[in-house]
Amino acid sequence: MHTDPIMVLDGAASTLLTIQYNLVAGTLAQYAATTRPDLVSLVEDILRWDVIGQFCLTELGRGLDIFRMKTSATLLPTGEFDLHTPLPSDAKFMPPTAPVKGLPCVAIVFAQLYVNGECRGPRPFVVNINDGYHMCNGVTSKLLPPRGGSSPVNHALTSFNHVCLPPSALLGDLGKPNRMHRDFMSSIWRVAVGSLALGSIAIPNLQVSSYIAARYFQRRHVTSVYGNPVPIRSYRTQQLPLLHAIAQAFVLKALFKWGVEQFMDKNLDVRVRHGVAACCKAVMVQHAQLANCTLSERMGAQGLFEYNRLSNSYSEMRGISIAEGDILGLSMRLVGDTLAQTYKLPLSTHPDGPLALHENSLFDEATEMVSSSSDFTQAFMQYVQPRSQMMVESMGHRMAYDAAVDQGISPCLIDLYLVNAIKTDAAWYVERGIFTRQAIMRMEDTALLAALPRLDELLAAMEVEPYISSPIISDECWEKFSKTLPVYSSPQAEAPPQPTLVLERARL
Repeated sequence: MHTDPIMVLDGAASTLLTIQYNLVAGTLAQYAATTRPDLVSLVEDILRWDVIGQFCLTELGRGLDIFRMKTSATLLPTGEFDLHTPLPSDAKFMPPTAPVKGLPCVAIVFAQLYVNGECRGPRPFVVNINDGYHMCNGVTSKLLPPRGGSSPVNHALTSFNHVCLPPSALLGDLGKPNRMHRDFMSSIWRVAVGSLALGSIAIPNLQVSSYIAARYFQRRHVTSVYGNPVPIRSYRTQQLPLLHAIAQAFVLKALFKWGVEQFMDKNLDVRVRHGVAACCKAVMVQHAQLANCTLSERMGAQGLFEYNRLSNSYSEMRGISIAEGDILGLSMRLVGDTLAQTYKLPLSTHPDGPLALHENSLFDEATEMVSSSSDFTQAFMQYVQPRSQMMVESMGHRMAYDAAVDQGISPCLIDLYLVNAIKTDAAWYVERGIFTRQAIMRMEDTALLAALPRLDELLAAMEVEPYISSPIISDECWEKFSKTLPVYSSPQAEAPPQPTLVLERARL
């Protein structure tokens, strides 16, 4: 679903779909299929969108420190639970819980379970939030301002004032787990699914952005040094970021296919599967963000406008980088586990390739830093933690390259992807004597020359044209768009009659 180009058209709809199907229905289905058949009807309602589902996990004052959440659910003598938000900073942060269009809202709310005064760790509870018109008793939703630059999602702060929940609200049992943190991570396993799924939106994001840029670069002309008009697509300044983005779209598609296979392999340690998802998300977001920024800059002033999509795409991907697993947080955890040899991610299928050598070297350097110190934690925080995301991205680059080669992606696209990954840390390759800076530039030029004649073929292969609404892709589209703009003119000016429209910001 997330690799379909339609997901790029409305970031808010994509967000709500992911919450509804992955986090809420996915979590409930695990219980409905095993110990809680009474939840089947609720899952069906959520899948039909007869009920809106929300996932209330993160708190305003906790951020990534979700295990130490303060929202509490206290077992009462009657068997019911008292759900409470102690302080304003303990409110659930982000999920859109305000009433919408008469559809009732149910949330999976995570809270610390207290039994006879003993804390038994964070647990999920099914909680009625509103009936589509009014908030349920004791539940408050404070609507946050729009994020800016992206489709509005009605993010909110949600708090609970001694809300009485029935015994059936608890998902799971009352027992105190032996491994409290691991059990908690198991209860939010759909977040890891979301990391992989949401990250994959980078694929249609790259496809749509590169298609818009390519058509604009072809349409936009400047005067050459010889005095004749030429399309800006003929300049390397446009060709390089465009072809790199296209190559990344094809290579990441191969990475996603491989990542899904790994994630669904039940023979793998669940932590390995989550690690693969983290690597995939990190590198997918990295490529999409750089491409959106660079391509929009190459479009000049047109790149600033929302109607051309690229600035919006950048903002949407910023949200994705944080949603369902903040990339930096995922990276720090993954690198820490790798150095501690808690588990091992899948090895490279091309271990002698430059990207595999780079990845191994970064981890060898980090291992040496922490092992030579008398304080592992301090050395990790001081030297390794700031480099964690770069290290995880290096793993993602290697995984993407391996997947592309193993799945037979066009060599010219693989070569473009490879040289772009090398450029992210060119100093390492030069330092090790693997490439010179001039050699890297020549590699890039050779790969570009091989891919450039296939540009129109590659654009057609992405099959995104029906989803493109940007008016700058052709003269015809721009003419239609310009006719919709408000017109202010003097009586003497000759202009086609148009309705008078005035755009105003909301007045205070």
